[in-house]
Amino acid sequence: MPSNQRENARKEKQLQKERKIRIIIWAVLIIIAVGLAAMRVAEIDFSALKSRLTGSHMGITTEADAYPYTLDTSAGVKLSLVNDKLVALTDSSCRVLNPTDAKEMYSFSSGYANPIMNSAGKYLFTIDQGSTRIRLDTIAENVYENTLKETVICGDVAKNGNVIYACRNSKNKTELIVMNSALKKLVKLPVKDGYIVAVAIDSSGKRYSYAAVNSKDAKLVTTLYTFNLGDNEPKATFEYTDSNVLDLQYTESGELYYVANDTVHLIKSHKKDVEVFAHGSVNTVLFNYTRDGELVYVYSKYADARENEIAYVNSGGKVKTSIKVKQKPKFISATNDICVLFSDKLVTYSLTKGDERGRVACDDSVTSAYKISSKIFITRHQLIDVVETKVEK
Repeated sequence: MPSNQRENARKEKQLQKERKIRIIIWAVLIIIAVGLAAMRVAEIDFSALKSRLTGSHMGITTEADAYPYTLDTSAGVKLSLVNDKLVALTDSSCRVLNPTDAKEMYSFSSGYANPIMNSAGKYLFTIDQGSTRIRLDTIAENVYENTLKETVICGDVAKNGNVIYACRNSKNKTELIVMNSALKKLVKLPVKDGYIVAVAIDSSGKRYSYAAVNSKDAKLVTTLYTFNLGDNEPKATFEYTDSNVLDLQYTESGELYYVANDTVHLIKSHKKDVEVFAHGSVNTVLFNYTRDGELVYVYSKYADARENEIAYVNSGGKVKTSIKVKQKPKFISATNDICVLFSDKLVTYSLTKGDERGRVACDDSVTSAYKISSKIFITRHQLIDVVETKVEK
């Protein structure tokens, strides 16, 4: 029957199509299986592979023979993370390293007696504190190096390459300079009342602040000034009596931390003072900042106390995480986790929850530690090395 023939032909065609689909599916599965086996043989870490595509927050592997990495110094290494690259600063040079294989991506020799570096975005701003030299680099090339007529005290840099620094002249007066990457001075502000001890510029390069110390009524007074770029008068001023300022730092959202020896304040919108820790209620032990410029702060109730507390203070001035520890930390950093270095171990904690994530034993020769995924990059004497924490269950 013609109709039966057509129906049989249609079924046969459908069966052939299904066989082709099954063959294709099996071929794809075989290819995937072969690929997985090859990756297993090569010991490829999938989290590391994803990291190389999306950034270090997802995972990282390091080549077995890349670490420990030796630097040309006898005075120790200052390590930092800039755009997911390791930046190693010594008294003789600076090196930008790929953390995966420790390959040098950029370097320069400085010979600075007391190098202090700040970073923002791709920029690195280095001053020779107590001397007269400053320089601006990216993680790939030099922008400029300049020799001043005055002694440089402190400095900071914005993501657009604007820098701020304070210097002291022969009359022991201090002056504030804001300068762009083409060496054009945008602000030149002599400070007659007080002595500049700390400066900061926000990530946009459009707002800045400085703290000056003076004596009033036989008491030490620190005055904090906030400015918008282009304004002749400060946006606001704040006075703190008997407070030794340690640092000023802007968050990515533009709020300003004032960290002192016995207090922490947050300046909102350049004009509202929020007291995070009241004056005299804390003894500052250590502090550092997250990638977004938010504060991770270690304090005790009194000097040399064995028990300490770690606080994550967000850009709203709220203590979001609080962790009590029974030892005094010697270094702290915050990337995807809080990494705390003690004299005998490294411990990592969740930034947002405060629970312990992992730990590894170490000795007192370790001086700093930064965590990327499960790897912790440490400094020891003239070495950069890698350790991996054991996850706490």
